[in-house]
Amino acid sequence: MARYLDTSQSSSLPPTPDLQTRIRTNPRVKAVMWTLGVGIVCLVIIAAVASHVL
Repeated sequence: MARYLDTSQSSSLPPTPDLQTRIRTNPRVKAVMWTLGVGIVCLVIIAAVASHVL
């Protein structure tokens, strides 16, 4: 009981995480972000090859 010093909340439910935490821990959002990131990297590589930079 010593861990929970703040007893101002009477409900037994833990507080809901803020929006930033919910976005970071959402697997669907992670999948979309990874897809966008990989797509952008692929486009940059294609553009670099097409312009003979690489």
